[in-house]
Amino acid sequence: MWASNHGSATSWPRPACRWIPIPWSPPWTSTSISARKLPPAVWEREGAAVAATRSSGSAVRGALAAACGLLGVGGARAQATEVQTAVLGYSEPGRVTAFEGIVDASHTLLNGKTLTGHLVFDTLTGASANGAVPTGGIQTFTSPSGESNYQTEAGKTPLDSTFKDTRAALNLGLSTPFDRLTAWGAGVYFSGEHDYTSLGANTSLTRDFNRKNTTLALRASYYGDSISPVGGRPIPFAAMVAPDIAQPRQNGNGTKNTLDLTFGLTQALSRRTIFAVNFTHSRVRGYQTDPYKVLSLVDDVTGSPLDYLYESRPDARNKDMVFATLARHIGGDDVHLSYRYFTDDWGVASHTADFRYRWHAGSDWYLQPHVRYTRQTRADFYRRFLVSGEPLPETASADYRLADMKGWTAGLQYGRRLASGHDLTLRAEYFRQTNSGAGTTTFGDLAGYDLFPAVDAIILQVGYSLDLGVDGRSG
Repeated sequence: MWASNHGSATSWPRPACRWIPIPWSPPWTSTSISARKLPPAVWEREGAAVAATRSSGSAVRGALAAACGLLGVGGARAQATEVQTAVLGYSEPGRVTAFEGIVDASHTLLNGKTLTGHLVFDTLTGASANGAVPTGGIQTFTSPSGESNYQTEAGKTPLDSTFKDTRAALNLGLSTPFDRLTAWGAGVYFSGEHDYTSLGANTSLTRDFNRKNTTLALRASYYGDSISPVGGRPIPFAAMVAPDIAQPRQNGNGTKNTLDLTFGLTQALSRRTIFAVNFTHSRVRGYQTDPYKVLSLVDDVTGSPLDYLYESRPDARNKDMVFATLARHIGGDDVHLSYRYFTDDWGVASHTADFRYRWHAGSDWYLQPHVRYTRQTRADFYRRFLVSGEPLPETASADYRLADMKGWTAGLQYGRRLASGHDLTLRAEYFRQTNSGAGTTTFGDLAGYDLFPAVDAIILQVGYSLDLGVDGRSG
């Protein structure tokens, strides 16, 4: 948005920047139960890969328009239709490999209404840590189906190499203006995997103030999920048994309901600077245990594993998040800063700082270095292992995503406006996550192993976007 001209009775010309689409829920709290989901730093919001395809070739027509483009905020366009696509690859050496394809489309009708569609297809393969601790001998685990087993070498972190996960998700939305200052939106969501189905709906209301230099927004989202793990839902803290033996399972599928409430403010601070902040409260009720995770029950003297117990998590979670972002056009370049604070009643709290600098090296291309840092505290019920002879807790999980950890991301994006008027982007990033082991005291054999190995990943992305005119031709 263009900020008002202080000391003048009029406001500066203002492109119709939409409210900045900050994430509605913490990206790392995926709706899927597969542990097999990527680390939080990979996803900034649903559709982040597509958002990154937006080149600022046309946005630099105005200083703030460039800032809007950097934030992922589109200005008013003459074109009726915009299509953005991206393919993202993610690889943890020796662990998970993922590929994701995304298509984003929006179409503006003559009456000012806007239709949006967001389609995602992703697949994950490889090996994921199952939660058990390493030991001096070969370890054998029963697969989630209960029909086979897999092994881990001595001294290695136990990894479940039996999984393959494929997901398809569709999000449809409609935005309707009530008048020059007010708009209402609604959307529906579907996501399906072989072991997980999610249905959702949302509604939002936005209102401009202060000569359209300030925008307030309210949004409510509700999701209903059905969880049907391969082999069924394990009984909490039941011991893993050998294949072809009756597995310790609960009856029926699990269900989970999520309600998200968000309040957002977008403010133009000057002709070159725009600021936005979101406050989100999320209420989750239902099955939140990862049925594919276990904990090692170790001897209280030697530390050697005696058994493997299925994890158990609370069935209620309340989450709060504040996300603030600032974009400024400096000379011919753009700077984007953001900060996110997350906390919940599981004891998890995280701080994430993000910096991007878009250097417009030419009239039709740019380079954008990117750095992100995340710090997270562990959940109250996080346990790297359980000790024989001690009373079992009500809840416990060895999932490293709930541990005390730090994460770094560094990368570079290249964007170019092609002769066709379309935008092409290439992005490469390196991600590293380390766990401090805070709250865990090792003893016996456990002291000789790395219970908190670092996770490294490479992220590659190709994006392509185009604007189509009313007649379907490129704008």
